[in-house]
Parts: sequence; C-alpha cells; structure tokens
Amino acid sequence: MRISFSQPAFIPWGGFFARLVRSDRMVLLDETALGRGFTYVNRNRLKGPAGEIWITVPLCRKGRGPQKIRDLEIHEKEKWARKFLLTVRHYYGNAVHFDAVFSRLGDVAAASSESFLLLSTGLLRTLREGFNITQGFVLQSELGVTGKGTSLLVAVAKELGAREIILPYGADRAVDWARFTRENISVFFLRYVPIAYPQFWGDFRANLSALDLLLCAGRDGRGVIERGARLLPAT
Repeated sequence: MRISFSQPAFIPWGGFFARLVRSDRMVLLDETALGRGFTYVNRNRLKGPAGEIWITVPLCRKGRGPQKIRDLEIHEKEKWARKFLLTVRHYYGNAVHFDAVFSRLGDVAAASSESFLLLSTGLLRTLREGFNITQGFVLQSELGVTGKGTSLLVAVAKELGAREIILPYGADRAVDWARFTRENISVFFLRYVPIAYPQFWGDFRANLSALDLLLCAGRDGRGVIERGARLLPAT
C-alpha cells in the first residue's frame, strides 16, 4: 500500500490531488494543531478580472487557545457560506461545468453545520469526485494514532501497513524521511508544476485552488493534474 498525508484543507491546489491520485489512500491529519499565522488550511485562491481572489473560511479562535483541526468551528457560517457561493457564481457562472459543480458546493455548505472539518472534507470529496479520482481519504482520528512530526507519520504508515509513502517535494526540510527507510517503508517525493489550462480572466495563474481547474475543465482536470506531477524516489 502507498499512502500520502495532508492536513484537511479548504479547496487546496492541484498538488494535493496529484499526491492523492498517486496514492492508494490519503490520511487527513485532523488531530494536528492549526498553525499560528498564515496557513493554507482555511484559505486559498480563485480568480477574477483583477487577478487572484483570496477566499478565507473565518474560524472561531478568540479565547480558544491552540486547537486541533477536527475541533475548529466556522465563525458566522451561514453568512460566510452565502458569500462564498455568491463569489463562485459571480466569477464562474458562465463556466461550462458550473451547474454540476455549484450544486455540489451548495449541498456541502448546507450540510457542514459549523464544523470546519465537515466543510473541508466535503469539499475535498466534491473535488475528488469531480476529477474522477477513486482513491479515498481516511481521518487520523479514525485510526486512533497520535503524535507529532515524523514520528506521527511513521506511526500512521505502520498502522495502515503501508510499504510506500508520498511526501510533497521539499518536505525533506521538515521530515526525517530516513526514519521511514529504517522501517522498510519506501519514500517518494511528488513534485508538482501546474500545467496551463484555459482559465477565465486573462493570463494563466498557476497556483490557484483546484476548484478553478474543476470549474474550467471538469473531469479533464485530472489529466492536467497528472501531467503536472512527477514522482521522485528519495535518495
């Protein structure tokens, strides 16, 4: 079995799905803490006439101290969901794939209550299914494995019986990948370079959310993701 890892994230970029499509399953690390300062866990970019548009999910953080991702709550969820859906409609309403994708976004937003985890995983499944990716997710909390850093990732891999793992390119600066090899687990790094595809609003922007790709390309977006991915063995 080959697995990959990620924190649950709001409409992430294509590199997230490039790791998923090369894995048997991806482990979503919902027991890890939300980092301080800037993070892509609850924000990403779409596109409008003036360029990139940041979409941020507001979180209830005041007075709560450090929080695990599975415990995060959305601040004024209904107000935020209306704004999010209106933004998508405004900038992508003329997309060929708009109707099918937008209906799913609305369903997820309506069903997620105030839970950021439910929102993010629901949107991840919407994107995964839209790209016709069959590989699924498993939550860290479902496995009952805890820890931090490389020790956590090694423990998750052993719990699932994984013989191979995929890490993002450059993760060797934060992960001691040699610990996996000592457990006879092979390590691969996935380098993702976004491939140009037709977008709305001018010149191609490479690092947008994969939601832009799905709205612009539909299921053909999977091919775009796969062409941008290169799997490299750890050496």
